[in-house]
Amino acid sequence: MAKQSAKPLTPDQVLDKMAKYCAYQERCVKDVRDKLKAFEISEEEKTKILDYLLDNRFVNDERYAKAFVRGKVNQSGWGVNKIRFHLIQKGIDKDTIEEALGQTDEEAYRQRLIEILETKSKTVKAANDFEKKRKLATYAMQKGFEGSLVWEVLKEYF
Repeated sequence: MAKQSAKPLTPDQVLDKMAKYCAYQERCVKDVRDKLKAFEISEEEKTKILDYLLDNRFVNDERYAKAFVRGKVNQSGWGVNKIRFHLIQKGIDKDTIEEALGQTDEEAYRQRLIEILETKSKTVKAANDFEKKRKLATYAMQKGFEGSLVWEVLKEYF
């Protein structure tokens, strides 16, 4: 038996779905636009839905950027370079990105880098200390930490 295609959603149903989508977790405007593309409604209706979500603060790029920075530093152990790159990919304004990154506690950020390097140093195989430090530095910079901070921490603790 062939499965019948689902009946297209009305704009009100799409709005309801999008409101739930935004309420579930922080979203940026790009995420919402991308999600709206999946629905078979007119561009005018999509614009109205996005405007409604923005006006009623379901979507807010500034709030999204701050939540993204907090999550990536604290949970994922990302550095500011990687975070900045991903926020730019999401279409977040550069001033908003810098404001969100500015909320990061520098001492906690540095401590997070130390923890990441300590954990990684237990698994790194190297012939000498220089090679080990180089491998640790490469790893930390791939996670988005600034080279100057990485080498400063490596000189001080490793």
